[in-house]
Amino acid sequence: MVEIANISVVRNGAAPALDSVSFRVPRGARCAVLGANGAGKTTLLLSIMGLLPLSAGEIFIDKIRVERRNASLIRRKAALVFQNPDDQLFFPTVVEDVMFGALNRGESEDSARAQSEKLLADFGIARLAERRPQELSDGEKKKAAICSALACSPEVLLLDEPSSLLDPRSRRECAQMLARLPQTALLSTHDLDFAAKVCQYSAVLSNGKLSAFGKTAEVMDDEKLLAEAFLV
Repeated sequence: MVEIANISVVRNGAAPALDSVSFRVPRGARCAVLGANGAGKTTLLLSIMGLLPLSAGEIFIDKIRVERRNASLIRRKAALVFQNPDDQLFFPTVVEDVMFGALNRGESEDSARAQSEKLLADFGIARLAERRPQELSDGEKKKAAICSALACSPEVLLLDEPSSLLDPRSRRECAQMLARLPQTALLSTHDLDFAAKVCQYSAVLSNGKLSAFGKTAEVMDDEKLLAEAFLV
């Protein structure tokens, strides 16, 4: 479970990037964080990971408060997939990037490699295991970055614009894979079709404020809400 409790984030004295946002994602559910560019989506994900300080409010992951003293525990429970996969892939080969999370958990090299190769196969990129990340297409990098996060066996998976950079086929395959994951997941996107395929719940952000939270089908049916949030 992820609980966002009346949080605000103010950066460098500017207008709030997030302003009194509250909602709760049940354990095992997938929630889309919808909004136009600048709505506060990425700020929310970084705040959940404890990478940005809150100006007000609290965040809990499975009843553990996100704060400095719990940082190591939060990192074990949650993993973040950045919007730009180049920020996440830094080893000589794809399989080494994916193995890193499992090795960090104390897995043996053989076990970490077996788990990583399975993840790559599940995402349809097993053939890329020994390739250099710099040689991949943007879409292939995005899939490899998702695999590297999943290799950490997180209970909560955060994804920043997971459908960006993907061609239509890869986008469809990625949506199918994410929809089957057992983890609690929050993904930021303005891709309504992708969100509808993956997420049971949706939170709509507009100028840092929460405009709506509820079942995705109901949120998608509210054309006025989506128009006011610059999503249609």
